[in-house]
Amino acid sequence: MKLILSGGGAGEQVKESYKLFADTVKGGKVIYIPLAWNNGPYESCIDWFAGEMKPFGITDIDLITDAAQITKERLSRVKGVFIGGGNTYKLLKMLKETEAFKNLREFALSKDTVIMGGSAGALIWGRSIDTCKDDGLGIKSICDQNLVNLEDTTGFDMLNGYSLLVHYKKKDEQIPATEQRIKRLLKEGYKLVCIPEETSLVVDNGTFSIIGSKEADVFDNKTKTTAREPDEISL
Repeated sequence: MKLILSGGGAGEQVKESYKLFADTVKGGKVIYIPLAWNNGPYESCIDWFAGEMKPFGITDIDLITDAAQITKERLSRVKGVFIGGGNTYKLLKMLKETEAFKNLREFALSKDTVIMGGSAGALIWGRSIDTCKDDGLGIKSICDQNLVNLEDTTGFDMLNGYSLLVHYKKKDEQIPATEQRIKRLLKEGYKLVCIPEETSLVVDNGTFSIIGSKEADVFDNKTKTTAREPDEISL
């Protein structure tokens, strides 16, 4: 099992994560899931994704436009899955309303497969996606509205009880509000891995490590640990 969970960047920001994804796929077919996207038809996303992947030799792409298409049979034909960003509540609801949630979990636990998620596509692998809940602090890059009325906001919970906070420290002026959010989440019992857009948390058969150009912060109750590439972290 390998997960590459990106803070939400693109292009040069995440080239190291893209390379790891491509090296694991080894030229095989990948599934692209843009279901979190809410700014137009999903087909409009494929040009972006193809452009991101082409420098890394990934050209055989299966586009998903409906969660019901994420079947065991379809997953069996690919080596990797990429889940894009957008509204996390929308994405998780679509997965849970079909067999896609169960099928992706099984795929993630399979040998020699890889899933990369960016922003919303990363958040769903933690214990809860409510780290992105719009709490009125005005942090646009990490605030999602639950417009789909999703009640069960539990993610795949494959990070030993930790949840993710993405787009971490994207803008200096947002840092004080981000710190307020972290303080509230810790008080509510969350354990957090906070990752910038340039950084990914890599889960590889039970080990957790950081790759990318910026530091990640790990909060376990009131304890803060800062990690940077190539640090392994304890979750």
